Amino acid sequence: MRSTVLILAALCLEGIAARPQTDLSKSTPPIPRAESRPKANTYQNHAEAALDRLQQWYNHDTGLWKSYDPSWWQSANALTTLLDMVQAGSPKAGVIASVVIPNTFQAAGAFNARSKHGLKRAAATKDDHQNPFSNGFYDDMGWWAVAWMRAYDVTGNRTYLDTAEALFADMTTGWGTSCWPEGMWWDKQHTHIDPIADTLFLETATHLANRVQADQKKPYVDWAVRAWDGLRKGPMYVSSADEHYVTAADGVDPKTCQLKKDPHGYTYSNGALVSGLVALSNATGDRDYLQEAHNIAHTVMKIMVSKDGILIEPGIDQAHPGESAPQFKGVFMRALAGLHAADPRAEYHEFAQRCADSIWDKNRQGEEKGGGYGNTGAGGVELGPDWNGPFHGPTNARPQSSAMDGLVAAWAMTRQMEKMGETGNGNW
Repeated sequence: MRSTVLILAALCLEGIAARPQTDLSKSTPPIPRAESRPKANTYQNHAEAALDRLQQWYNHDTGLWKSYDPSWWQSANALTTLLDMVQAGSPKAGVIASVVIPNTFQAAGAFNARSKHGLKRAAATKDDHQNPFSNGFYDDMGWWAVAWMRAYDVTGNRTYLDTAEALFADMTTGWGTSCWPEGMWWDKQHTHIDPIADTLFLETATHLANRVQADQKKPYVDWAVRAWDGLRKGPMYVSSADEHYVTAADGVDPKTCQLKKDPHGYTYSNGALVSGLVALSNATGDRDYLQEAHNIAHTVMKIMVSKDGILIEPGIDQAHPGESAPQFKGVFMRALAGLHAADPRAEYHEFAQRCADSIWDKNRQGEEKGGGYGNTGAGGVELGPDWNGPFHGPTNARPQSSAMDGLVAAWAMTRQMEKMGETGNGNW
């Protein structure tokens, strides 16, 4: 496994492929002169320094990263962050991943099966759908499915893709709610309807469609199309001349089928949808899905930002964000990087750099010290939940990995734009 990851990190993962565009945007914000722009390796260095600290929160015995107990879906996101760094070409991340991937697969799966960790773990309707990463919450299974697909991309190990497929099969048992037939329950006990379950269901289906054999692709595409049609026709999606986004931060009351008190949306629901629509466009060749992803991205960048243009979580006190929200913003930045890779826009790159610079300059404690590739590197950089600053704690894997997603997004986009400039295919 170690050699596989290292070879891929060194040779195969040179960057996220881009389709060059000559007209990147009709509304492009001013971009600094070439000599003043941060280079891709600047963001790589920052992300790798933050990785040193992230791994100090990794528990080898449970295969999970410390956040709040049980650190379950948050650990799936931390693993995805690490694997995105491997795909971006980080040798340090490649060495760490060679240990973390198999250990998390064994240890976290065993932890889930052994402890049930308070999540009302329920058996799937069919025995062959169940695996150690299934539990009673459909969004949790989506996060782990996305993580194991990343692990498959990095290692080529079919076991990880099989795990993602089994998780999705279990997720399909949540289809059809009391309010509308074309949508997902949030949990197996049918107590709540929440857009994150729908957007992750769509994202999981589309990513699987782009990884399985050609003769296995259609069912996943069909599920994704149904999920998108159901979501966009329901009350949890806003579509107007000026705005396109997932709303219903508190979900829908399954008894009244009405939105709960907070009409604003969360960044992570929108991020999962952007990622899913980009993948659905790739799977079908239909650029209408890609255009809708652009529409959502632009809306989020307009209404879910601070006065300084830094990504925030609407309706959340940035100084006291609670247990889950510190993880959210990174999900959107991962999706924005994927959208930029598929169809670049200068405003996405500028937004990612602005957020990454704010994370590093205003939302950091400690200094970049380098260090080895092990799980206890010398770097002590901690990143907080408020990307606009100032830094505040307590810190753990949630705000750390989420802010790292912001750094990795800027890294990937900057390198992509640098390459486009080198080949004369962009306005860099």
